[in-house]
Amino acid sequence: MQPQIVGDNQTGAYCPLCRDAGNPKAMAMRDNVDCFCLMGHRMPHARFWAMNPEMIKPTVRFGPGPGDIKVEVWCNQEVYMKAKEALGERFHPTIASLIRCCMAGEPVIIDGQQAAELRKLGVKNGAEILATVKLNSELSGQNEYLTEELNKWEKRFENALASTQ
Repeated sequence: MQPQIVGDNQTGAYCPLCRDAGNPKAMAMRDNVDCFCLMGHRMPHARFWAMNPEMIKPTVRFGPGPGDIKVEVWCNQEVYMKAKEALGERFHPTIASLIRCCMAGEPVIIDGQQAAELRKLGVKNGAEILATVKLNSELSGQNEYLTEELNKWEKRFENALASTQ
């Protein structure tokens, strides 16, 4: 599923002249030269943005992407309802993403207590988990090297003390 953002020629803002005239929700559009609204206001882009127009909250609708098909799966009704409620419009793209993830290789899914512990440690996603594991591996290697060096120096000091006595 691919997000489809509504309106390519829209500015993403309401017309500031309409706002000042008492119509705060008139959408402004743009072309290569000016910003304009359906009420007939037209001005250069720089002047439009200098008037600090109110921004429109973008609406994203998820629809099927090329090659997507509708499928049926068996699922516990209670789990399904909780997932639909929690994810809202992101439900279908989340399920599709999860299926793609499973087919892309060997996914690692972490939930429950382990996920809660990771969140407490400040780890939020797979990239952060991977970075943490890589850093831990690097630091373990450095720790082994430093331990070996420390052992060498301890032997040298022992030998030096033994030769002075």
